[in-house]
Amino acid sequence: MAATDPLQRDAQVMGGPEQAHAAQIEGRLKDLHTCLPGIIVSFDPVTQTASVQPAVQRVFTDRGAVNLPVCVDVPVAFPGGGDFWLTFPVKHGDECILLFSERAIDYWHVNGGTQLPAEYRLHDLSDGLAQVGLNSQPKRLSDLQMDGAELRTRDRGTYLRLTNGTIYLHGNVVQTGGSITSNGKVIDNTHIHTGVTPGGGTSGPPA
Repeated sequence: MAATDPLQRDAQVMGGPEQAHAAQIEGRLKDLHTCLPGIIVSFDPVTQTASVQPAVQRVFTDRGAVNLPVCVDVPVAFPGGGDFWLTFPVKHGDECILLFSERAIDYWHVNGGTQLPAEYRLHDLSDGLAQVGLNSQPKRLSDLQMDGAELRTRDRGTYLRLTNGTIYLHGNVVQTGGSITSNGKVIDNTHIHTGVTPGGGTSGPPA
């Protein structure tokens, strides 16, 4: 394999076979991608894929720090299983985890199931998978609750928190379709109370 980096080439020439092999391995490892933080550039809710900018630069001896190319058509993973999924809007600037498949994922992404690799490429930037929800320190969540699971907005202006035995709900609630049942009684526009005399009075507080 020819050395393209002048320093790597010099190491091969001057250092002997062992140094040459080490330089070749190091050169290959620089193009082997496993996992990087990323920043969402754009997201398509129909295909559920994103363009993602890797958030850690590559440093060259001759050019200095350079952005890695934007990864395109990256499948975005949402938590789910069976027939149930948790979805949320993905927007420009969101941070994420970029995982790079060890084989080409093109055929799997288009057809599902078990597929052959589309090309013989390994740990390539073309085969990224994104998981949103990662936050750097400047974007970390405020007021993180540690006593249960919580579905919340970033500013925690609205949230649903589940603790051991109690559910807390903060924010306006809009219910459409179906019905609400409390202690075995349906609460909807057919709900009535018996033993009430019609008139202009006001009922007492809940007993």
